[in-house]
Amino acid sequence: MTMNDETIAATDRSAHFDVRDFARTARGNHRATLQLGEYNAKPLPADSLRLVRYLGQLESATMQHLRNVLVTATHKDARVTAFLVTWAFEKFWLADALDAVLEANGVAGLEEESSDKRRHALSEAGERRGPIRRAISAIIIGTPIVAVHMTVGLIDEWITRTAYKRLAETSGSVALTSTIDMVLDVKRRHSLFFDDESRRRLSGSAQAARLTRRALSGAAWPIGAIDRSDDDRSFFEQFTFGGSEGRARAAAIGSAVAALPGIGDQVAATLTARLSR
Repeated sequence: MTMNDETIAATDRSAHFDVRDFARTARGNHRATLQLGEYNAKPLPADSLRLVRYLGQLESATMQHLRNVLVTATHKDARVTAFLVTWAFEKFWLADALDAVLEANGVAGLEEESSDKRRHALSEAGERRGPIRRAISAIIIGTPIVAVHMTVGLIDEWITRTAYKRLAETSGSVALTSTIDMVLDVKRRHSLFFDDESRRRLSGSAQAARLTRRALSGAAWPIGAIDRSDDDRSFFEQFTFGGSEGRARAAAIGSAVAALPGIGDQVAATLTARLSR
Protein backbone atom coordinates (compact mmCIF):
# COMPACT_ATOMS: atom_id res chain seq x y z
CA MET A 1 0.00 0.00 0.00
CA THR A 2 1.37 3.39 -0.96
CA MET A 3 1.66 6.37 1.34
CA ASN A 4 -0.75 9.20 0.49
CA ASP A 5 -1.80 12.50 1.98
CA GLU A 6 -5.13 11.09 3.12
CA THR A 7 -3.29 9.16 5.80
CA ILE A 8 0.23 10.52 6.06
CA ALA A 9 1.28 14.15 5.90
CA ALA A 10 3.37 14.75 2.79
CA THR A 11 6.86 16.13 3.27
CA ASP A 12 8.93 18.37 1.02
CA ARG A 13 12.39 17.13 1.98
CA SER A 14 14.08 19.63 -0.33
CA ALA A 15 13.23 22.45 2.08
CA HIS A 16 15.11 22.71 5.37
CA PHE A 17 12.73 23.25 8.28
CA ASP A 18 13.08 26.77 9.71
CA VAL A 19 12.81 26.32 13.48
CA ARG A 20 13.28 30.03 14.14
CA ASP A 21 10.30 30.87 11.92
CA PHE A 22 8.28 28.07 13.51
CA ALA A 23 8.88 29.49 16.98
CA ARG A 24 8.16 33.03 15.80
CA THR A 25 4.83 32.07 14.20
CA ALA A 26 3.58 29.57 16.81
CA ARG A 27 -0.21 29.47 16.98
CA GLY A 28 -1.96 29.84 20.34
CA ASN A 29 -5.55 30.28 21.52
CA HIS A 30 -8.04 29.07 18.88
CA ARG A 31 -11.35 29.51 20.72
CA ALA A 32 -12.52 32.54 18.72
CA THR A 33 -12.44 30.47 15.50
CA LEU A 34 -14.25 27.31 16.64
CA GLN A 35 -17.92 28.00 15.70
CA LEU A 36 -18.95 26.77 19.15
CA GLY A 37 -22.50 28.15 18.86
CA GLU A 38 -23.22 25.64 16.09
CA TYR A 39 -23.34 22.84 18.63
CA ASN A 40 -26.47 24.31 20.24
CA ALA A 41 -28.51 23.29 17.22
CA LYS A 42 -26.54 20.17 16.33
CA PRO A 43 -24.60 18.60 19.20
CA LEU A 44 -22.05 15.94 18.41
CA PRO A 45 -22.92 12.24 18.69
CA ALA A 46 -21.60 10.34 21.70
CA ASP A 47 -18.81 8.50 19.87
CA SER A 48 -17.52 11.73 18.35
CA LEU A 49 -17.47 13.40 21.74
CA ARG A 50 -15.61 10.47 23.24
CA LEU A 51 -12.94 10.64 20.55
CA VAL A 52 -12.67 14.42 20.92
CA ARG A 53 -12.06 13.93 24.64
CA TYR A 54 -9.50 11.19 24.04
CA LEU A 55 -7.60 13.19 21.41
CA GLY A 56 -7.60 16.17 23.75
CA GLN A 57 -6.10 14.01 26.49
CA LEU A 58 -3.38 12.91 24.09
CA GLU A 59 -2.59 16.47 23.06
CA SER A 60 -2.43 17.58 26.70
CA ALA A 61 -0.09 14.66 27.55
CA THR A 62 2.65 16.36 25.54
CA MET A 63 4.15 18.17 28.54
CA GLN A 64 4.75 14.92 30.42
CA HIS A 65 6.27 13.40 27.29
CA LEU A 66 8.47 16.48 26.85
CA ARG A 67 9.79 16.14 30.42
CA ASN A 68 10.80 12.55 29.67
CA VAL A 69 12.50 13.59 26.44
CA LEU A 70 14.43 16.51 27.88
CA VAL A 71 16.16 14.46 30.60
CA THR A 72 18.00 12.73 27.75
CA ALA A 73 20.73 13.82 25.35
CA THR A 74 18.00 15.34 23.18
CA HIS A 75 18.10 18.48 25.33
CA LYS A 76 21.69 19.12 24.20
CA ASP A 77 20.52 19.72 20.64
CA ALA A 78 19.45 23.38 20.71
CA ARG A 79 17.55 23.19 17.42
CA VAL A 80 15.55 20.13 18.46
CA THR A 81 14.84 21.60 21.89
CA ALA A 82 13.61 24.87 20.38
CA PHE A 83 11.25 22.93 18.16
CA LEU A 84 9.97 20.71 20.97
CA VAL A 85 9.19 23.60 23.29
CA THR A 86 7.19 25.33 20.55
CA TRP A 87 5.57 22.02 19.58
CA ALA A 88 4.38 21.54 23.17
CA PHE A 89 3.03 25.11 23.23
CA GLU A 90 0.98 24.53 20.08
CA LYS A 91 -0.32 21.18 21.32
CA PHE A 92 -1.40 22.76 24.62
CA TRP A 93 -3.67 25.09 22.67
CA LEU A 94 -4.96 22.27 20.48
CA ALA A 95 -6.01 20.47 23.67
CA ASP A 96 -7.68 23.68 24.83
CA ALA A 97 -9.60 23.90 21.55
CA LEU A 98 -10.87 20.34 21.95
CA ASP A 99 -11.81 21.09 25.53
CA ALA A 100 -13.85 24.05 24.26
CA VAL A 101 -15.70 21.73 21.86
CA LEU A 102 -16.55 19.43 24.77
CA GLU A 103 -17.77 22.35 26.88
CA ALA A 104 -19.98 23.58 24.04
CA ASN A 105 -21.55 20.12 23.92
CA GLY A 106 -22.11 19.98 27.69
CA VAL A 107 -19.46 17.32 28.29
CA ALA A 108 -16.93 17.24 31.13
CA GLY A 109 -13.37 18.21 30.32
CA LEU A 110 -10.29 16.34 29.33
CA GLU A 111 -9.46 14.69 32.66
CA GLU A 112 -12.64 12.61 32.86
CA GLU A 113 -11.99 8.87 32.63
CA SER A 114 -14.41 6.17 31.56
CA SER A 115 -12.53 3.56 33.59
CA ASP A 116 -9.57 3.33 35.95
CA LYS A 117 -8.41 0.03 34.49
CA ARG A 118 -5.09 0.27 32.64
CA ARG A 119 -3.39 -2.13 30.26
CA HIS A 120 -0.40 -3.98 31.62
CA ALA A 121 0.99 -5.49 28.44
CA LEU A 122 4.50 -6.83 28.95
CA SER A 123 5.53 -5.32 25.61
CA GLU A 124 4.81 -1.83 27.00
CA ALA A 125 6.69 -2.29 30.29
CA GLY A 126 9.47 0.06 29.22
CA GLU A 127 6.98 2.92 28.84
CA ARG A 128 6.13 2.65 32.53
CA ARG A 129 9.61 3.31 33.83
CA GLY A 130 9.84 6.30 36.14
CA PRO A 131 11.76 9.49 35.28
CA ILE A 132 14.91 8.48 37.21
CA ARG A 133 15.23 5.15 35.42
CA ARG A 134 14.50 6.86 32.10
CA ALA A 135 17.21 9.43 32.73
CA ILE A 136 19.83 6.84 33.70
CA SER A 137 19.02 4.72 30.66
CA ALA A 138 19.16 7.75 28.38
CA ILE A 139 22.55 8.85 29.72
CA ILE A 140 23.94 5.42 28.82
CA ILE A 141 22.46 5.61 25.29
CA GLY A 142 23.65 9.14 24.51
CA THR A 143 22.90 11.11 21.34
CA PRO A 144 21.38 8.24 19.27
CA ILE A 145 18.31 8.65 21.51
CA VAL A 146 17.43 11.76 19.49
CA ALA A 147 16.60 9.57 16.49
CA VAL A 148 14.25 7.56 18.69
CA HIS A 149 12.40 10.67 19.85
CA MET A 150 12.12 12.09 16.35
CA THR A 151 10.81 8.83 14.90
CA VAL A 152 8.30 8.31 17.71
CA GLY A 153 7.11 11.88 17.15
CA LEU A 154 6.71 11.27 13.44
CA ILE A 155 4.71 8.06 13.81
CA ASP A 156 2.56 9.68 16.48
CA GLU A 157 1.73 12.44 14.01
CA TRP A 158 0.74 9.87 11.39
CA ILE A 159 -1.52 8.02 13.83
CA THR A 160 -3.26 11.07 15.29
CA ARG A 161 -3.72 12.62 11.83
CA THR A 162 -5.51 9.44 10.78
CA ALA A 163 -7.75 9.62 13.87
CA TYR A 164 -8.64 13.27 13.28
CA LYS A 165 -9.54 12.55 9.66
CA ARG A 166 -11.68 9.62 10.74
CA LEU A 167 -13.44 11.85 13.27
CA ALA A 168 -14.18 14.46 10.61
CA GLU A 169 -15.59 11.79 8.29
CA THR A 170 -17.97 10.34 10.87
CA SER A 171 -19.12 13.30 12.96
CA GLY A 172 -21.45 14.90 10.42
CA SER A 173 -20.57 18.29 11.91
CA VAL A 174 -19.46 21.26 9.81
CA ALA A 175 -18.22 23.01 12.95
CA LEU A 176 -16.09 20.07 14.10
CA THR A 177 -14.73 19.51 10.59
CA SER A 178 -13.62 23.14 10.53
CA THR A 179 -11.89 22.68 13.89
CA ILE A 180 -10.18 19.51 12.68
CA ASP A 181 -8.97 21.31 9.55
CA MET A 182 -7.35 23.86 11.84
CA VAL A 183 -5.80 21.14 14.01
CA LEU A 184 -4.33 19.36 11.00
CA ASP A 185 -2.96 22.60 9.62
CA VAL A 186 -1.18 23.29 12.92
CA LYS A 187 0.14 19.74 13.06
CA ARG A 188 1.39 19.84 9.45
CA ARG A 189 4.58 21.66 10.50
CA HIS A 190 5.11 19.18 13.33
CA SER A 191 5.13 16.33 10.82
CA LEU A 192 7.54 18.16 8.54
CA PHE A 193 10.12 18.59 11.29
CA PHE A 194 9.85 15.07 12.67
CA ASP A 195 10.02 13.56 9.20
CA ASP A 196 13.15 15.46 8.20
CA GLU A 197 14.96 14.82 11.49
CA SER A 198 13.95 11.17 11.73
CA ARG A 199 15.12 10.21 8.25
CA ARG A 200 18.36 12.13 8.54
CA ARG A 201 19.30 10.64 11.90
CA LEU A 202 18.25 7.09 11.05
CA SER A 203 20.22 7.23 7.80
CA GLY A 204 23.32 8.53 9.54
CA SER A 205 23.69 5.98 12.34
CA ALA A 206 23.23 2.22 12.46
CA GLN A 207 23.12 2.44 16.27
CA ALA A 208 20.33 5.02 16.11
CA ALA A 209 18.34 2.79 13.77
CA ARG A 210 18.85 -0.24 16.03
CA LEU A 211 17.74 1.67 19.14
CA THR A 212 14.75 3.07 17.29
CA ARG A 213 13.63 -0.37 16.13
CA ARG A 214 13.74 -1.57 19.73
CA ALA A 215 11.84 1.47 21.02
CA LEU A 216 9.14 1.22 18.37
CA SER A 217 8.60 -2.46 19.14
CA GLY A 218 7.70 -1.62 22.76
CA ALA A 219 5.90 1.70 22.31
CA ALA A 220 2.31 2.43 23.26
CA TRP A 221 0.48 4.34 20.55
CA PRO A 222 -0.26 7.21 20.30
CA ILE A 223 2.01 9.21 22.66
CA GLY A 224 0.17 9.48 25.98
CA ALA A 225 -1.91 6.34 25.51
CA ILE A 226 0.01 4.52 28.24
CA ASP A 227 -1.76 6.68 30.86
CA ARG A 228 -5.25 6.26 29.44
CA SER A 229 -7.76 3.63 30.48
CA ASP A 230 -7.94 0.33 28.65
CA ASP A 231 -11.54 1.09 27.68
CA ASP A 232 -10.56 4.37 26.07
CA ARG A 233 -7.55 2.90 24.28
CA SER A 234 -9.67 0.07 22.88
CA PHE A 235 -12.32 2.55 21.77
CA PHE A 236 -9.71 4.67 19.97
CA GLU A 237 -8.25 1.65 18.19
CA GLN A 238 -11.65 0.35 17.11
CA PHE A 239 -12.95 3.74 16.01
CA THR A 240 -9.85 4.60 13.99
CA PHE A 241 -8.52 1.24 12.85
CA GLY A 242 -11.43 -1.18 13.21
CA GLY A 243 -13.00 -3.06 10.31
CA SER A 244 -11.54 -3.60 6.85
CA GLU A 245 -11.19 0.12 6.11
CA GLY A 246 -9.55 0.73 9.48
CA ARG A 247 -7.10 -2.11 8.89
CA ALA A 248 -6.24 -0.49 5.57
CA ARG A 249 -5.51 2.77 7.38
CA ALA A 250 -3.27 0.92 9.84
CA ALA A 251 -1.53 -0.87 6.98
CA ALA A 252 -0.82 2.47 5.28
CA ILE A 253 0.91 3.68 8.42
CA GLY A 254 2.77 0.39 8.68
CA SER A 255 4.02 0.76 5.10
CA ALA A 256 5.28 4.25 5.86
CA VAL A 257 7.05 2.97 8.99
CA ALA A 258 8.68 0.12 7.07
CA ALA A 259 10.03 2.63 4.55
CA LEU A 260 11.89 4.65 7.19
CA PRO A 261 15.67 4.17 6.98
CA GLY A 262 16.81 1.12 8.95
CA ILE A 263 13.37 0.20 10.37
CA GLY A 264 11.98 -2.52 8.12
CA ASP A 265 8.97 -4.78 7.83
CA GLN A 266 9.14 -6.61 11.17
CA VAL A 267 8.81 -3.51 13.33
CA ALA A 268 6.14 -2.15 10.99
CA ALA A 269 4.13 -5.37 11.25
CA THR A 270 4.24 -5.22 15.07
CA LEU A 271 3.05 -1.63 15.07
CA THR A 272 0.28 -2.33 12.56
CA ALA A 273 -0.98 -5.27 14.61
CA ARG A 274 -1.18 -3.11 17.73
CA LEU A 275 -3.13 -0.38 15.96
CA SER A 276 -5.73 -2.76 14.56
CA ARG A 277 -5.88 -5.30 17.39
